[in-house]
Amino acid sequence: MKYIAILIGKIFILIGKIFKRGSSLPGKIALKLDHKLLYQLKYPSNKILITGSSGKGSTTKLIAKTLRKENYRVCHNASGSNLEWGIATSILAKTNLCGKVNADYLVLECDERYVKKISTAICPTHLVVTNLTKDQPPRQHDIDEIYTAITKRLLSYTTIITNIDEPYLRKFELEFKNKIVYYSLAKNKYSYEKQIFENLNTYYCPNCFTRLEYDYYNFETLGKYSCPNCDFKYYKPNIIGTNLDLEKGTMKINYEEVLIGGYLLYHAYNTLCAYATLRSLNISHKHIINAFNEINKIHNTSFVSHDKTFYPLSCKAENATTYNQAIFRTIQDPSTKSIVLGWQEISRRYKHYDVSWLYDIEFELLNKDNVFNFYCCGPDKDNLKKRLLLAGISEDKIITDNNPYVIKDLVMSDEASCIYGILNFDYVSIFKDAFKEEK
Repeated sequence: MKYIAILIGKIFILIGKIFKRGSSLPGKIALKLDHKLLYQLKYPSNKILITGSSGKGSTTKLIAKTLRKENYRVCHNASGSNLEWGIATSILAKTNLCGKVNADYLVLECDERYVKKISTAICPTHLVVTNLTKDQPPRQHDIDEIYTAITKRLLSYTTIITNIDEPYLRKFELEFKNKIVYYSLAKNKYSYEKQIFENLNTYYCPNCFTRLEYDYYNFETLGKYSCPNCDFKYYKPNIIGTNLDLEKGTMKINYEEVLIGGYLLYHAYNTLCAYATLRSLNISHKHIINAFNEINKIHNTSFVSHDKTFYPLSCKAENATTYNQAIFRTIQDPSTKSIVLGWQEISRRYKHYDVSWLYDIEFELLNKDNVFNFYCCGPDKDNLKKRLLLAGISEDKIITDNNPYVIKDLVMSDEASCIYGILNFDYVSIFKDAFKEEK
């Protein structure tokens, strides 16, 4: 049955390519024919599974593209379909009829809920955890539940790669004996000593549950922490990003400047995560830096149109932390600005229509004199307006419409010199199309 499932799966992959449709259907059909199919394939010796509440797709692509630049064959779910069927489709595309995956590296983005199932089947050599935050509340519930799901089938020989700046992620170290590769972002010009965010993911020491103290914060709970009750504290790992410059979209790793592919803090952390993973695979520092600078230079998304500078900042719906990072980046800029907010849809994975996560976003930080207007677009424009009003923002400054193209003339005549788009990723290209000057 294994060989029939592989053959049928590959036929449906070919059909999908012809009609340019579907990334998960071939995997679904193959696993219906043989639900143990993924257990029976012959995988390469290096199997990297990347998961986390946000950033896993970007990090996975950076790792896969760099490995390809090193002339390695990579099996990667590039379409972003990160549930069991989509992953199965990507693997089948690289598998021959005898069940051998023709790749040197398996590099798979995986939804947190599916790590247990995929891990059991492929037995990863590396597990990369970008972060664990409040995310998709109706589905993910809380970070403890997600952590438990990720670690349910954690193998003793799997190397864990994660961020030491987040104290919650040290639970891996406290509860397991796996090898752990940590990365960190050094204190920088954006760091602050007094917490400015209220709705945090976690406050407490994962060892003794005492409230942590911080020397500084990089963002929310990321920073240099220590427990006043036990010996749990931050320490510097081998991989540290320094000289962060979000305006330029750069930082330094081992004294060499590297492009981070954007203007938000998570771009720096995603870059560090990918770097730490590649170094654990013995890819040379120089080659990684060169690859990152080539890959990330095409991600310069800001543009000038009609004498205004536009900054489309991509966020993830149902994840307040990514929106807070966009807000954090926006308030660093002292220029006069107006802000476009919106998305097309919240989630395709369930029927719940939940907007509670809007109230974890610190919109209050945008209630400043140098922010002129707020343009709320899309199906949740009214929910956005209600949240902004609750943040103390004057109703006179809030403009709503279903379509960002409709508000184009208003935005173009806005007195602000900068226009920031704090947007779910499904609105980023729409934002660019609406406001880029026609040549």
